[in-house]
Amino acid sequence: MKKIPYGIINFKSLIEEDYYYVDKTMYLEKLENVGKTLFYLRPGRFGKSLFTSVLYYYYDINNKDLFEKLFKETYVYQNPTKGKNNYYILKFDFSGINENKENEELIESFKACVILGINDFIDRYNIKYEYNKDVPADDMLKYFLNFIQGLKLENKIYIIVDEYDNFTNAILEGSADKFIKIVTGTVKSFYANIKIFIKEGTVERFFATGICPITLDSMTTGFNIATDISTDIRFNSMIGLTHNEVKNLINKVVEEKDRKEIYNLMISNYDGYLFNEETREKVFNATLVMYLLDYYESFKKIPKELMDKNIAFNSGKIGKLIELKNNNFYKELLNEIIINEKVNGILKQKFDLLVDFNQDDIISILYYFGYLTIATDEYGDYYFKIPNEIMKTLYGNYFLKKLEEINIGYDSKVLSEINEELKRGKIERIVNYVSEILKKLDNRDFIKLDEKSLKYLFFAYLINNKNFNVRSEYPSNGGYIDIYLIKNNDLIKNNIMIELKYIKKKDYNEKLLKEKIEEGKAQLIKYSKDERINNALKYLVVYVGNDLKILDLIN
Repeated sequence: MKKIPYGIINFKSLIEEDYYYVDKTMYLEKLENVGKTLFYLRPGRFGKSLFTSVLYYYYDINNKDLFEKLFKETYVYQNPTKGKNNYYILKFDFSGINENKENEELIESFKACVILGINDFIDRYNIKYEYNKDVPADDMLKYFLNFIQGLKLENKIYIIVDEYDNFTNAILEGSADKFIKIVTGTVKSFYANIKIFIKEGTVERFFATGICPITLDSMTTGFNIATDISTDIRFNSMIGLTHNEVKNLINKVVEEKDRKEIYNLMISNYDGYLFNEETREKVFNATLVMYLLDYYESFKKIPKELMDKNIAFNSGKIGKLIELKNNNFYKELLNEIIINEKVNGILKQKFDLLVDFNQDDIISILYYFGYLTIATDEYGDYYFKIPNEIMKTLYGNYFLKKLEEINIGYDSKVLSEINEELKRGKIERIVNYVSEILKKLDNRDFIKLDEKSLKYLFFAYLINNKNFNVRSEYPSNGGYIDIYLIKNNDLIKNNIMIELKYIKKKDYNEKLLKEKIEEGKAQLIKYSKDERINNALKYLVVYVGNDLKILDLIN
């Protein structure tokens, strides 16, 4: 029986050790036709390294005898391209760079990856070459390619680069200056040397993967001959898994009684990614899909934690991205993303760290790292949204962390009490707890008290609840529900609707309070007439200043 390739990034091992392979080889002919020098960006853990391994085994001149064994069950076996096993492969893998190192150590880490790539080439093709390890990485590559050029080999070189931008993570540690120094120096020169040998014909093809185009822009003057195909609709699902691919895997691995549940879990937690505004084909995070299937295959049940702890998704990274370059608008941006679950912006294709970032830059970086994705409205205009529940949880965790910074404690005991009440259809604990928080926030500048602020707080403290899917501004025929808790456990009887109202202390009077109550009741009744809103408890909550004034269950 075939195995789930969770964590497998070597194509040869995957095939020889009888793992499932989701065939992506139909893209090889498309890549050959679209250009010879290509960049392809996707969020982390989508399957980029495995794809570069496929390229290596398909194009390497030394792997001719392995073609049938490795590719027999793939598209490209019946449809081989002109480039099949026709190149010397020079592969660089920069995923091992430790971005936490200091400047000189980081440059040396980059250089070590270059040395590994050159040594692999020398060993694989039995070439006698001695090089000076004391020269910088860019010169080392230049001297090596110059030597290869002098050999006048019959076949050309195909350079494959995995995680070309890994040291971009240096800026996530707040070290933009360190990043600029390294990229505009050694790294830019490294790629400039590749460009020279592409022009001279020694290198015929180049393919690089990465996450973010910050590095791409920083080295543009050194390497301005590449085509970025990241948003090309033809390659939307070249990396990652489509719905059909996920269904096929589920049918092979999961017992029939569990298939629907697992598929729906994957849709809500791992799906939702679009990389072109014109396509409708959403893509799943491949590693997370394999994580769940691998667990199921081993234990015949769904893991309690749907987030793979080995994946470097965390609320801290969101914080470093959203607060990048000490911008002064991240609070409003975070508020809009969490409350509305979407934000309008323009996708930036390149970034310049030498100038201040605007909101579009930050939104775009969140997109490239997978914390936002493209969506389109009814008119075909695109915007950005949180792709799935996993990412939504990370935003909520980040907000709770920000509250801690202003001495609002993250009380796990209170959260447990809130969750226990919600299972019984009650919300007293959370509405009173929010009132306690408001008293501490009253004179703070992090949050301006209004109804959106209330939703912000409720959402952050509800988002990690395992028994409900939490929706803000949930659409119904009667309007948008402030907060809608949709039960995901059959042991829970009711969904929960919460309509929030807020009155500033200076504006408060009995007449205004009565108007707010009547308005809220009418809205809840109107929402509940939507046939999609099934068996939902209707709560009206009114705050005056930082005090809870009304908590009413509406019949």
